[in-house]
Amino acid sequence: MNRILIVDDEEIGRTLMEDVFSKYGPFISVSSGKDALAVYQKGIEKGKPFNLVLLDISLNDISGMDVLEKIKQIDAGLQGQKSTVIMVTAHGERNMVLGCIKAGCRAYFIKPLKKDAVDKKMAELGFSPVK
Repeated sequence: MNRILIVDDEEIGRTLMEDVFSKYGPFISVSSGKDALAVYQKGIEKGKPFNLVLLDISLNDISGMDVLEKIKQIDAGLQGQKSTVIMVTAHGERNMVLGCIKAGCRAYFIKPLKKDAVDKKMAELGFSPVK
């Protein structure tokens, strides 16, 4: 089963992501990059790693790009399945999208999220709703 980490510093953004992505598995939501990295590491240490991370690019404490890079560094030291990171943001600039992809994210959603587009991309990435 999927374990999902949702990272957004805005409560409304977290709530909307929880609504859209909850059908893909249980989730934990955090409001900062620092908390995201701590929760991500703790999941690995407890043998319950997150295989899906939904990460807002604009966070108050650490940029989403920095969190993405740190997650990829953590994953590089692991055996087995690595996490799929999807950036979620209100920014649609082409250079930002390319930077996220180069840094290791697998997809990029622009707010506001459209459920049909999310479901299509999730299926392309191999994620199915849980029954």
